[in-house]
Amino acid sequence: MAQKIDDSKYLWQAPVSDTHTRIGLNDLARSEIGEISFAAFPKNLSEVVEGDVILSFEGAKAITEVHSPKAGKVAKINTDLLDHPEYLDDADHDKDWIVELY
Repeated sequence: MAQKIDDSKYLWQAPVSDTHTRIGLNDLARSEIGEISFAAFPKNLSEVVEGDVILSFEGAKAITEVHSPKAGKVAKINTDLLDHPEYLDDADHDKDWIVELY
């Protein structure tokens, strides 16, 4: 069974415009999960309600699902994570974001 990340203490949210917000893993989540080696998005990720899975990944310590902390339509998905899941280990918000909602 996968661990769940659905608590805002493990996620950062940052506005990228008046209407769009990016969501990603914060330092606490990264320290508890360990090095990330695989990432996958759910199919048909176009709109989410609070609690929907927005990303699954494999870390050194567990397989984990990230659940959306808020509802919204998906404006962008960071598909770079599919080829570079290690970006989730990076504190650079230009690399480690998961989705952008509006």
